[in-house]
Amino acid sequence: MRIATVLFLFALAALAADKKAFPGQAGNDNIELTGTIIMDPAEIRQAVGSDLDAGVVVARVKASNKTGDPMRIGPDDFTLVSRKNGDRGGALAPGQLAGGSALIVKRDHTGRDWAQQTNQPGFTGVGGMTKTDKPVDTTLLETLKTKELPDQETKANGSIEGLVYFSLDSAKLKSKDIALIYQGPGGHLTMEFK
Repeated sequence: MRIATVLFLFALAALAADKKAFPGQAGNDNIELTGTIIMDPAEIRQAVGSDLDAGVVVARVKASNKTGDPMRIGPDDFTLVSRKNGDRGGALAPGQLAGGSALIVKRDHTGRDWAQQTNQPGFTGVGGMTKTDKPVDTTLLETLKTKELPDQETKANGSIEGLVYFSLDSAKLKSKDIALIYQGPGGHLTMEFK
């Protein structure tokens, strides 16, 4: 009897852990999304096995196709939005986080984003934009690729799960200040994390 009680308590704890792992939820007739936002550097390190640059936010997403037909789902279907200041960012590819040439875009005083490439390392340009070059960390690159939400066609009533990487000035933000917008073949949804 004690063993049954202990097993029951472990099952309840595992169920509670699963619910905590995906506090965000959104869905319609075509797709069901669940997810969580990871902003703390220690939690990001635990999720990807390495430190990432400041300003990187990671979303753990599970997307379930509710239709009877295959549906393509991928990281580019998602945008991260700050409810505090309106900043938004599309998904970053693993190669953008693991080194090589990187472009950092900052807002100027008018609120416009400046995106301009240059081949000069350490270039600082209009609007506070900087371009840096650092060696590619191949181990980190492979890890990020492995853990990333795959860009693939899901089977009818199938699901995929993985991480989506974003760049967002999150220094003064909490997860409740962020929304994850999905816009893809399954429709348009907004996932809140309150």
